[in-house]
Amino acid sequence: MIQRIAAAFLILAVLTSCEVPIEVELPHTERLVVDGFIGLEPESSELRVLRTLPPLAKVDVSAMIVPGLSASIEWKGTSYPLAVNADSSTFVLPPDAPSWDDGIARLVVRGAGKSAAAQTRIPKRPLVVSHRVIDSLTSWGSAARMVVVDLEVDTGTVVWATGGLRFLFFDSRPMSNYGLKEIAPSTGNNGRTVMRLVASSWDPYSVPDSVTISITSADAIYDRYLRSPYGGGDGLFGFSGVNPWFNVQGDGIGLFIGASSTKIKVGLR
Repeated sequence: MIQRIAAAFLILAVLTSCEVPIEVELPHTERLVVDGFIGLEPESSELRVLRTLPPLAKVDVSAMIVPGLSASIEWKGTSYPLAVNADSSTFVLPPDAPSWDDGIARLVVRGAGKSAAAQTRIPKRPLVVSHRVIDSLTSWGSAARMVVVDLEVDTGTVVWATGGLRFLFFDSRPMSNYGLKEIAPSTGNNGRTVMRLVASSWDPYSVPDSVTISITSADAIYDRYLRSPYGGGDGLFGFSGVNPWFNVQGDGIGLFIGASSTKIKVGLR
C-alpha cells in the first residue's frame, strides 16, 4: 500500500512538472459604444461614446476614451455639431436646435479612425387629457391617495412614468426603470390614442401635499432592445444567448433612443 501511494505521488509530480503555460490571443474588433437618449429635458438627455476594450483587459474608463471623438445630429434638415464635455466622452446637446419633438434624429459619431451612425424617432410629447385624485385606504387602515391620469400618446410608443409617488419606479437616470404599457391601436386619424396610468401612495404614515409626475414616451425600438436578451430557449438561467439588439450601425454598437416627456403637478390635499 505504501508503495502504491508513493507511486501515485511520483506520477502526480511528473504530470505537474510537464505543465507548459501558453498564451492565447483572443480575437477583438474595436467598436465605438454609443449610449444616448435625446428629446428629454436638457438635464435628462444624454449622449456618451466610449470604445470597447480587448477581452480580459482591465476595465479602465480612461482606456475607453475615444481619441479624436466628434459627433453631430441631423434634426429637421439641419446638422448640429456637438461639443465634447471635459470628460472627453459625453456631449452637450445643441441648445440652438428647434424643440426636440416629433421628428427623426440622425446621429453620426467618429473617432479612432472609426465611424458609427444611428437613427431614432422622437415622438410627440404625451398630452394629459385629464387627471383625478381618489382617496383610498391601505389594508391596515392608513390614508392613501391614488392618481388616475388619462393621456393621449403616440400609438406604438413605449410609455412609463416617474414621480414622488411610487409610480412604477423612480430613478434619476432617464429610462433606467422601464415599465411598458400596452397601447391599443389608435382609432383616430392622428396616430395617437388615449391610455390610463394609475399611481398610489405607499407611505402608510403620511401623504405628500402634492406630487410631480413625469410621463415619458419613447421610440418603440427601445422596447425591442429590452426584449432582445430574453429570446426563446431553455438555456441556463433562462437565457438563450441571444445578443441584445442595437440600432447603432457601422463601426459601433449601442443605442440612440428618442423620447419626449411631460410633467404635471397634482395636489393631493
